[in-house]
Amino acid sequence: MARDKAVNVRYGIGVGARKTFAARELADLVLEVAARFEADLGEATLAALATHEGGDEFSRVAEMLGMNFELLPLERVQQAKQHVLTRSPRIEAMFGVGSLSEGLALASAGAGARLLAPRIATTRLTCAIAKGEDA
Repeated sequence: MARDKAVNVRYGIGVGARKTFAARELADLVLEVAARFEADLGEATLAALATHEGGDEFSRVAEMLGMNFELLPLERVQQAKQHVLTRSPRIEAMFGVGSLSEGLALASAGAGARLLAPRIATTRLTCAIAKGEDA
Protein backbone atom coordinates (compact mmCIF):
# COMPACT_ATOMS: atom_id res chain seq x y z
CA MET A 1 0.00 0.00 0.00
CA ALA A 2 1.40 3.39 -0.89
CA ARG A 3 2.34 5.57 2.06
CA ASP A 4 0.76 8.69 0.54
CA LYS A 5 -2.74 7.20 0.75
CA ALA A 6 -2.66 7.52 4.56
CA VAL A 7 -5.11 4.71 5.17
CA ASN A 8 -3.65 3.31 8.35
CA VAL A 9 -5.56 0.79 10.38
CA ARG A 10 -5.21 0.73 14.14
CA TYR A 11 -5.09 -2.70 15.76
CA GLY A 12 -5.08 -3.26 19.49
CA ILE A 13 -3.80 -6.61 20.63
CA GLY A 14 -4.65 -7.37 24.23
CA VAL A 15 -2.60 -10.01 26.00
CA GLY A 16 -2.58 -11.64 29.38
CA ALA A 17 -0.61 -14.37 31.08
CA ARG A 18 -1.66 -16.77 33.80
CA LYS A 19 1.86 -17.90 34.68
CA THR A 20 5.40 -17.29 33.56
CA PHE A 21 5.87 -17.58 29.83
CA ALA A 22 8.54 -17.29 27.18
CA ALA A 23 8.56 -14.15 25.05
CA ARG A 24 8.74 -16.28 21.89
CA GLU A 25 5.62 -18.19 23.00
CA LEU A 26 3.62 -14.97 23.24
CA ALA A 27 5.07 -13.58 20.02
CA ASP A 28 4.02 -16.75 18.19
CA LEU A 29 0.49 -16.50 19.62
CA VAL A 30 0.16 -12.85 18.57
CA LEU A 31 1.30 -13.69 15.03
CA GLU A 32 -1.07 -16.68 14.90
CA VAL A 33 -4.04 -14.58 16.01
CA ALA A 34 -3.20 -11.80 13.53
CA ALA A 35 -2.89 -14.33 10.68
CA ARG A 36 -6.07 -16.18 11.67
CA PHE A 37 -8.11 -12.99 11.43
CA GLU A 38 -6.21 -11.58 8.43
CA ALA A 39 -4.90 -8.59 10.37
CA ASP A 40 -2.04 -7.10 8.42
CA LEU A 41 0.43 -5.82 10.98
CA GLY A 42 2.76 -4.47 8.28
CA GLU A 43 4.03 -0.98 7.48
CA ALA A 44 0.65 0.69 6.94
CA THR A 45 -0.62 -0.46 10.30
CA LEU A 46 -0.60 1.16 13.69
CA ALA A 47 -0.52 -1.78 16.05
CA ALA A 48 -0.05 -1.91 19.77
CA LEU A 49 0.43 -4.78 22.17
CA ALA A 50 -1.44 -3.92 25.36
CA THR A 51 -1.48 -5.31 28.88
CA HIS A 52 -2.24 -3.88 32.30
CA GLU A 53 0.68 -5.18 34.37
CA GLY A 54 3.95 -7.07 34.07
CA GLY A 55 5.33 -4.83 31.37
CA ASP A 56 8.89 -6.17 30.91
CA GLU A 57 8.16 -9.45 29.10
CA PHE A 58 5.25 -7.93 27.17
CA SER A 59 7.39 -4.96 26.16
CA ARG A 60 10.06 -7.34 24.88
CA VAL A 61 7.48 -9.14 22.73
CA ALA A 62 6.21 -5.86 21.28
CA GLU A 63 9.77 -4.93 20.40
CA MET A 64 10.36 -8.35 18.79
CA LEU A 65 7.28 -7.82 16.61
CA GLY A 66 7.99 -4.17 15.79
CA MET A 67 4.84 -3.02 17.55
CA ASN A 68 4.09 -0.26 20.02
CA PHE A 69 3.63 -1.27 23.65
CA GLU A 70 0.89 0.04 25.93
CA LEU A 71 0.56 -0.52 29.66
CA LEU A 72 -3.09 0.42 30.21
CA PRO A 73 -4.76 1.31 33.51
CA LEU A 74 -7.53 -1.05 34.53
CA GLU A 75 -10.07 1.81 34.60
CA ARG A 76 -9.56 2.37 30.86
CA VAL A 77 -9.98 -1.34 30.13
CA GLN A 78 -13.19 -1.47 32.18
CA GLN A 79 -14.72 1.21 29.95
CA ALA A 80 -14.87 -1.41 27.17
CA LYS A 81 -16.59 -4.06 29.31
CA GLN A 82 -19.94 -3.91 27.50
CA HIS A 83 -18.21 -4.73 24.18
CA VAL A 84 -16.28 -7.87 25.17
CA LEU A 85 -17.44 -11.17 23.70
CA THR A 86 -16.18 -13.51 26.41
CA ARG A 87 -17.60 -13.43 29.94
CA SER A 88 -15.61 -15.17 32.64
CA PRO A 89 -17.15 -14.68 36.10
CA ARG A 90 -13.72 -15.22 37.70
CA ILE A 91 -12.01 -12.61 35.52
CA GLU A 92 -14.93 -10.21 35.92
CA ALA A 93 -14.68 -10.49 39.71
CA MET A 94 -10.93 -9.86 39.58
CA PHE A 95 -10.77 -7.10 36.97
CA GLY A 96 -14.28 -5.74 36.41
CA VAL A 97 -14.42 -6.91 32.79
CA GLY A 98 -15.51 -10.30 31.40
CA SER A 99 -12.33 -10.78 29.38
CA LEU A 100 -9.21 -8.86 30.26
CA SER A 101 -7.45 -9.47 26.93
CA GLU A 102 -10.55 -8.44 24.95
CA GLY A 103 -10.97 -5.29 27.05
CA LEU A 104 -7.30 -4.46 26.55
CA ALA A 105 -7.58 -4.94 22.78
CA LEU A 106 -10.63 -2.69 22.57
CA ALA A 107 -9.11 0.01 24.79
CA SER A 108 -5.90 -0.03 22.79
CA ALA A 109 -7.59 0.13 19.38
CA GLY A 110 -9.45 3.29 20.36
CA ALA A 111 -12.89 4.79 19.87
CA GLY A 112 -15.18 2.79 17.61
CA ALA A 113 -13.05 -0.36 17.88
CA ARG A 114 -14.53 -3.81 17.42
CA LEU A 115 -13.20 -7.23 18.30
CA LEU A 116 -12.40 -9.43 15.32
CA ALA A 117 -13.32 -12.52 17.38
CA PRO A 118 -13.40 -13.74 20.97
CA ARG A 119 -10.01 -14.06 22.63
CA ILE A 120 -7.79 -17.05 21.97
CA ALA A 121 -6.51 -18.85 25.06
CA THR A 122 -3.68 -21.30 25.58
CA THR A 123 -2.76 -22.94 28.87
CA ARG A 124 -0.73 -19.87 29.91
CA LEU A 125 -1.72 -16.98 27.64
CA THR A 126 -4.70 -15.12 26.24
CA CYS A 127 -4.75 -12.89 23.20
CA ALA A 128 -7.47 -10.81 21.57
CA ILE A 129 -7.38 -8.45 18.61
CA ALA A 130 -9.54 -5.43 17.91
CA LYS A 131 -9.62 -3.20 14.87
CA GLY A 132 -10.09 0.51 15.31
CA GLU A 133 -11.21 3.13 12.88
CA ASP A 134 -8.76 4.27 10.22
CA ALA A 135 -6.09 6.44 11.77
